Amino acid sequence: MIQGVERTLLSIDQQKLKVDQSETYQTIKSFLAQAKEAVTNKDFQQAKNLAQKAHVLSDELSSVVR
Repeated sequence: MIQGVERTLLSIDQQKLKVDQSETYQTIKSFLAQAKEAVTNKDFQQAKNLAQKAHVLSDELSSVVR
């Protein structure tokens, strides 16, 4: 799921984002970083929760900017 969100973010042109969309983009990146840290710490439930939040936000953001 983390890799899917990362691919979605790569498909979004950050330069074209409005302020609120840019904030959402940064929130997604933060959730991903926290999810990766949780995986490193073997807290897989927390990693899954954070990755799901990032996934939902990235889907919403990509549907708005395309």
